[in-house]
Amino acid sequence: MNQSLGARIDGGVYEMKKSITMAIAVCASLSACNLTTSSNNPTREGYNNNLSPHEHAFNLTSEEVRYGSLSERYEVRDGDCGGSDCTNPRYRSEISLSKKNTKARLDQDIWYGWSFFNKNILSSSRKWNLMFVLGQWKMGGDNPPIFKLVQIGAREGNWGGCDKKICNRNFSRDDVVIQLDDMKEKYSWGRKENWGLICKLFNIEDSIGTWVDIVVNTNFSTKNDGYLKVWINGEQKCDYKGQVVTLKTKRFYPGPNHRRGIYVSYTKRWDKIRPHLTKPTAIAYYDEFRSGKKREDVDITMIERRGGKAIKLNNALDSRYTQIYHYNIRNLIDNEKN
Repeated sequence: MNQSLGARIDGGVYEMKKSITMAIAVCASLSACNLTTSSNNPTREGYNNNLSPHEHAFNLTSEEVRYGSLSERYEVRDGDCGGSDCTNPRYRSEISLSKKNTKARLDQDIWYGWSFFNKNILSSSRKWNLMFVLGQWKMGGDNPPIFKLVQIGAREGNWGGCDKKICNRNFSRDDVVIQLDDMKEKYSWGRKENWGLICKLFNIEDSIGTWVDIVVNTNFSTKNDGYLKVWINGEQKCDYKGQVVTLKTKRFYPGPNHRRGIYVSYTKRWDKIRPHLTKPTAIAYYDEFRSGKKREDVDITMIERRGGKAIKLNNALDSRYTQIYHYNIRNLIDNEKN
């Protein structure tokens, strides 16, 4: 190995050690940061672990199952941060579709279907709501979600006075809603546009102990011919028409990338109002997540009625975080030889 290569490897080791030291220092300074982590980064085949290194974050289980023999179990505890979440007011238990399994494309029709089971997540005052995200689609990186399913606080939002072209006016108790984050950020949507909150779907506390079947149809349109439709247990709850996406970058994914689990996306309200109280542990299950070209491909009720096969689930370990350094060093050595 020549001197130049050795210096670069030593430099890489130094930078890696420095990053680890900085991460430990940051966590040590945060009372909410939980350092009891696993290097396994649990996930399932076809998915990546998304900043959720804790052993309890994700598993496949037979505890609660919508169809077939297994479902996905997510658990997030106070301070379960990983990666960049540890220096931001957020933490999560979440997995994301791998790049090669990301089937959605901008300006093309696609259907999604899945089932959600809430074990213990309660409705919340808007004063200390933690903004649980229960599914999102992104173009990757630090870009805002295209849209997400998020739990808002009681009486949060301008549901009675928002622009009817954007928001479905609704006075129900439903607190799991659809938010168009990308559009909100790009066009500075505020009270008139209900901050991008376009449709109410269901009440999180009412869903405890029961399966909620969800179907989504969209074309991720970058133009005004877009649409986003959502059905909850067979009832259409959202029929948005208009642009859905503003960000067209394909740097990270070929199209909108799906993530799901329990993402505690904003803790500042709680920390301000309830600084001495432990944030609640949240547990939820997902089952039968599918994407397809038509509703019959993804709607679990239709699939169940015709006796269709359940999704095959297999656990996996996301080794990206433990192997990436060794992979880069190996490439560095091979390139030097060539």
